[in-house]
Amino acid sequence: MNLDTSILRTFVTVAELKSFSKASTRLNRVQSAVSQQIQKLEMQIGHKLFDRTTSMVELTVKGELFLPYAIQILDINDKSIAMMAENLPKGRVKVGTSDTYASCFFSELLRRCAETYPEIEIEIQCGYSGDIWEKYEQGKLDLVLTQGCPTHINHEVIHIEPLQWVCSPTSYVYKKHPVPLALFSKGCGDREIALDALNRAGILFDVNFSSTSHTGIIAAVKSGCCVSVVLESTITDKFRVLGNSDGYPSLPNLELSIAYRNSDKNSPSYLFSKIIRDYFHHRHTEQSPLKTSQQNTEEVLEPLYK
Repeated sequence: MNLDTSILRTFVTVAELKSFSKASTRLNRVQSAVSQQIQKLEMQIGHKLFDRTTSMVELTVKGELFLPYAIQILDINDKSIAMMAENLPKGRVKVGTSDTYASCFFSELLRRCAETYPEIEIEIQCGYSGDIWEKYEQGKLDLVLTQGCPTHINHEVIHIEPLQWVCSPTSYVYKKHPVPLALFSKGCGDREIALDALNRAGILFDVNFSSTSHTGIIAAVKSGCCVSVVLESTITDKFRVLGNSDGYPSLPNLELSIAYRNSDKNSPSYLFSKIIRDYFHHRHTEQSPLKTSQQNTEEVLEPLYK
């Protein structure tokens, strides 16, 4: 019996994330394909590897015993391929983005890059979009992923995301007049969008907290003392989303653009841009109504693995 490394990688990913749906997203496969691979592996080794609970997927006793061997096999496989790859892309990419986008998207982007191109070094510089694009024009950055791209720069809009008003779910601070705000400091486009929306709606406000850090804004919201504006992707159950029914005006969507200097298909910046494109393409596919319908069908066909 020979073990398929692609199936082992699926097994390790499901074990790590404790979710078949999350594993399908990471592996760029539909959920039914992930389920079928696990079933095939279980048939090969003759043991059940996962138990399903109401909230997550857990390894069985045999699964726990099998996991370290699967990890070791994959490690040897990946190291041997890397050693034999004479033309493995190498180099450094200086990437400009915002603190929020780095917090929201880059853990997955960096993981994918490390797995696909382990010899490429990524340097991330965070800042407000205006400063980032200025550095790019000055030649100080190889690739930019942020909002507010000037029209004269060759770029591609790769993702569109709404902004949302939020506060702590246990706080009634959103009912205060004037509204106490926590916003990024002056120079951030999100700040100007929020203030412009409130001014247009005739809502009084005070900016009680400013930060250059996404972490600082989140801390202010969690304190229950402030209302803020955040990307929809950053919203968790620790936020209360505020809308028109709460007296807050609608906010525009943000366009996330990518630009890079070297279009040579073997250059590190182009290869990293490809990873970024693939990542957002998969996000959009996962969020489309057709995909949701397909996933629901798969859950009916594969009820053991969610």
